[in-house]
Amino acid sequence: MSTFFLFCYGCCFGSLIGATSARYARQESPFYPGSHCDTCQIPLQPWQLVPVLSYLYQRGRCQTCGAAIPRQVLILELVGGWLATTIMGPATLLTVIWFYLWIYASLCDKATQTFPGIISWLSLPVLLWPFGFPIWGLASIWLIGVHLLWSHLSQPPIGDGDLEFIGLYGLAFGLPTTAWWLLTACLLALLTHRWFSGRIALIPYLTISALVWWLWS
Repeated sequence: MSTFFLFCYGCCFGSLIGATSARYARQESPFYPGSHCDTCQIPLQPWQLVPVLSYLYQRGRCQTCGAAIPRQVLILELVGGWLATTIMGPATLLTVIWFYLWIYASLCDKATQTFPGIISWLSLPVLLWPFGFPIWGLASIWLIGVHLLWSHLSQPPIGDGDLEFIGLYGLAFGLPTTAWWLLTACLLALLTHRWFSGRIALIPYLTISALVWWLWS
């Protein structure tokens, strides 16, 4: 029964991540206006906001205008629910929260090549909680240093958010694990980029790679 409730809560978080990241991409407030159809702008009723079930009941379409609801909505809700079912204690709870934060950052990065800088700072204590304040201080210096340096570069070789993510991951898991994680992410990005043009949003691949290696371990 506890697994069922964890799944329900996780689906809600997945739905929240999808909605707020979409609003970030459109430069809208995460709080106002209320949930609405992106096509006809009609406000959604409470029964239309139930994760997974509302999507299935409406067959993936708006009940008012018939516009297709992105399949990503359902996928995020299911992934959010599944991640929550992996919680077995405080350590895994923080890991799942960390993944929620970076899934949100991935969606923002995919849509706009940016994400809110607060994500890096929120993930710092979540990821580095076992190491205490000395490592937290080192991580804080890293985040501030990357931000200050990258603000003076006209054509940085890599996004500052990517570098922040990599640095925090390296502090938490060490260089060997980080090397394999980066290699997997880069291979995924290069394979996918064969069918797309333009700049690569790296955060989604870093997050997928981190999830794969976490499950593997």
